[in-house]
Amino acid sequence: MTRRLGEPAPASTAREHESSPVSYAELDGVTLCYEVSGPAQGEPLVLINGHGDQMISWLPGFCALLEAEGFRLIRFDNRDVGLSTKFDAADPQAPYTIEDMAADVDQLIGYLEYDSAHIVGRSMGGMIAQQLAISFPHRVRSLCCLYSMPSIDFLVNDPEAQALARRPPARDRDSAIQQFVERKRLGSDGFDDDWLRDFAAQLYDRNYCPEGVARQSAAFARQRDRLPELAKLRVPTAVVHGRDDRLLSFQGGIATALAVPGAELHVYAGMGHELRPDLWPDFVRVIARNAGRSVHVPRSTSDS
Repeated sequence: MTRRLGEPAPASTAREHESSPVSYAELDGVTLCYEVSGPAQGEPLVLINGHGDQMISWLPGFCALLEAEGFRLIRFDNRDVGLSTKFDAADPQAPYTIEDMAADVDQLIGYLEYDSAHIVGRSMGGMIAQQLAISFPHRVRSLCCLYSMPSIDFLVNDPEAQALARRPPARDRDSAIQQFVERKRLGSDGFDDDWLRDFAAQLYDRNYCPEGVARQSAAFARQRDRLPELAKLRVPTAVVHGRDDRLLSFQGGIATALAVPGAELHVYAGMGHELRPDLWPDFVRVIARNAGRSVHVPRSTSDS
């Protein structure tokens, strides 16, 4: 069956992509499951996922477009989701912070023996990416924030979204799949319910840990306002946001772009809180063009 450019990959393709070998990085206090793909000599690009998302949520079709631009992709499970470290609620390191999650990315880049990388983060992953650029500026060649925000001041007051967020986590597979579909209906333009159900099943079977997602929520809620520090960044930055985002206001994207000197801003009418498949080629062009604005000066080991 022929698939149009930008059309989401069928479930079988997603499974085939995930069957490629994954690896584990033993870092300081956390183990991250990760996968590297794309041309071996390509420029490294780290994809940072949002709240509760596993690394397979960066869909194969989107990744393939980035790889075709010459990027060496690094996908990983954030702490407390997927196949990465789960924290005990009684552990003194939990709940952790957005700063801790940014430090995970810093360590992962070093573990993979890169001095720096292009960084793309979506939703909470965009917040982690911002903090990475603030705390570890030498690690960031370029920064792209997809439907993210600089502080919790830009949450949308949407009663339906808030009601879904307050629901207790599902305790069985069918209920978890249904909850996933209901949440994604708020912003998953271009994905029908059958596809969402199939993908939700893949996520559940790979790993289901609502307690870990709750700990990520605590980190999300306790984040600080990054606007003053974003104004000090000197890194090529692009911001992408949907005008119809019902979770994080597009005003948060505007605020980020206004804060970072020289940042590009791309606001899409009709787009919610998701990477719309029909817009994948455009998003990839934005990422590639922004990466092309960077000037990478390799650092020696003594500079680290």
